[in-house]
Amino acid sequence: MPRSEVATFSVDRVEILDEDGRVDESLEPDLDDERLLEWYRTMKRSRRLDRRIIALQRRGELGTFAPATGQEAAQVGSTAALEETDWTVPAFREHPSALARGGSAQAIIEYAMGLEEGGEPPDDVPIMPPSIAVGTQPLHAAGIGWAEAMNDTDSVALTYFGDGATSEGEVYEAMNLAGVYEAQTVFFCQNNQYAISTPLSKQTRAATLAQKAIAAGIEPIQVDGNDILGVYAVTKEARERARRGVPTLIEATTYRREMHTTADDPSVYRTTEEEEEWEPLDPILRFERYLREHGVLDDETIDSIEAEIETDLEAALEAARETEANADPVDMFDTAYAERPPYLERQREAFVADEGDTVAPATGSQRSDGGSSAADVGSGDADGSSSADDLTDADLENAERLNMVEAIRETLHAELERDDDVLVYGQDVGVDGGVFRATQGLIDAFPGRVHDAPVAEAGIVGLGVGLSAAGYRPVAEIQFAGFTFQAFDQIHQHLSRMRSRSRGEITCPMVVRAPYGLGVSALEHHSESYEAGYAHIPGLTVAIPSTARDAAGLLRSAVRSPDPVLFLEPMALYRAARRPVPEETVVPLGEARVVDSGTDATVVAWGAMVPEVEDAVADLAADIELIDLRTISPMDTETVLESVRKTGRCVVVHEAPRTGGFAGEIAARIADEAVWYLEAPIERVTGYDVPVPLPAREDAYRPGPARIGAAIERVLAA
Repeated sequence: MPRSEVATFSVDRVEILDEDGRVDESLEPDLDDERLLEWYRTMKRSRRLDRRIIALQRRGELGTFAPATGQEAAQVGSTAALEETDWTVPAFREHPSALARGGSAQAIIEYAMGLEEGGEPPDDVPIMPPSIAVGTQPLHAAGIGWAEAMNDTDSVALTYFGDGATSEGEVYEAMNLAGVYEAQTVFFCQNNQYAISTPLSKQTRAATLAQKAIAAGIEPIQVDGNDILGVYAVTKEARERARRGVPTLIEATTYRREMHTTADDPSVYRTTEEEEEWEPLDPILRFERYLREHGVLDDETIDSIEAEIETDLEAALEAARETEANADPVDMFDTAYAERPPYLERQREAFVADEGDTVAPATGSQRSDGGSSAADVGSGDADGSSSADDLTDADLENAERLNMVEAIRETLHAELERDDDVLVYGQDVGVDGGVFRATQGLIDAFPGRVHDAPVAEAGIVGLGVGLSAAGYRPVAEIQFAGFTFQAFDQIHQHLSRMRSRSRGEITCPMVVRAPYGLGVSALEHHSESYEAGYAHIPGLTVAIPSTARDAAGLLRSAVRSPDPVLFLEPMALYRAARRPVPEETVVPLGEARVVDSGTDATVVAWGAMVPEVEDAVADLAADIELIDLRTISPMDTETVLESVRKTGRCVVVHEAPRTGGFAGEIAARIADEAVWYLEAPIERVTGYDVPVPLPAREDAYRPGPARIGAAIERVLAA
């Protein structure tokens, strides 16, 4: 076949105001003088704030700060094009935009002081807190824009990022997903010519950054970012497109006239000659010429504005200093979770009691780490089971018998039916019903609320952060837990931290589901069990069921939780024997289950290891107490401690590698508070410290009844 052209593309550039303040009247927006003057005032305030903070930082009063000098027109002009209900999703240099939205200089100074108070969004202003991780926040804007599209509102989300961020994969994922879901999103790239010290010429061979939108199927446009009128006009057009479900990437060419941050020295990589070339293009100088030409601005007005700014900044600085002086360190415990887990409450109490000198005080003959000195859970039965486990024979006899994958499917169906804010999406979850058919039929039952997603794990989780911020309760599926690491930065840097970062103003009630673990002879990366790494993340709940009933009960609690939950589903148990699963089964997160009571030794396990332990102890003469943790974080420590105090012996079983595995944390908590009850060393039965083997060697790696039984016999014989 002959070669033929399938598509052609072009990128327009807009400039309305030239460097001398002259304007193309055919493009000039119709704006009243007071509004223009307010833009000028905001730009000047931001510029002066930069200078003040840099000076304070040099004196050691403030921490690292990223000035926006030179980028004021790009931010103030684009923000001015938004409506009050529109979202802004900033990176870390967007204080001109924040000021334009009614944010305070005090908050900006507080953030530079290292105070979380500075990240709290202003009341009734839809704005996300600053995001330090480069290029990760555009996904949140795509999620918010998707939410606004589904809600059929007129609101949009505008996200800022720099030229350096366009090399990040998550920026492309955000644009691609926004295009797929027709999200009401505007992507605003401030091309300030440098990614810290790396010039644009070393970042890309593309002629423009705007053209990166073309591959995502969204609209590209370039604008002179030092022309506030051009930026305003282009953003206003982009906003109107976004309302129709057509996202836009705006590349605003500008220049970062100061350092990347106050920890940086631009003289190392920039020349004086280059800086002088950009001097006449200064956005404030340029706008000032325009305003003078139009009789809006004169020397007297400028003097008045500058005096007003100085007075305001002085007051803001004093207020920020007062916040700093009164900042209570104990506040760090208050916003990690919607409700402090009991173990965190005890850490807080210990911190207050000893003023932070140690993690927790010693008590009698026991040493406490502040993380397990009392029950980690709410009320439950003496045997550690939750109220959801207290079912009568009649309850079970009348209940539908389901395997785990069926229980998950039925629970998702019930939660979608119960709450219109619940949304299910992920790879192949729609028409295909999921790799393991856990979502089969949901797309037909709930059209518009179950969505297939591209292969973009970071994008899937990042969208959920935005969807959550906009009021949804997303349930996202990652096809296998081994691929959650592609989304690790979104889970660790945003999903788990958003409540704390925003001082509780923005939350992420999201569930991330993932098939997990050994036992199905899967390919490489499909069988990992690295739950301990996720349990290490504050703000994130990690749940792992071992029965169909617990899968239903834990998932129902996860969907309803005000905090994010990583829900790991043991693949080996997906189609285990069907068991009764009563409707509306609820298992509280953070409560362990005593599977079998005993007096001779305690065995702690979770997920697919629970039935392995049951098989191991079936032929033992000893009286073994088996505890299924069910939730790794927050852990039900007291149920384990009570058992160990009774039996004096403990074995912990998990299929993850031994080193750094969660068994070590369990052993540490026992050592902290029940060590004097132990009559034998704690045994760990785990996977080995090697990559999970391919299926031919999987059985040799995976803990089985023989290894587990031998460990139990060793502790009994000690």
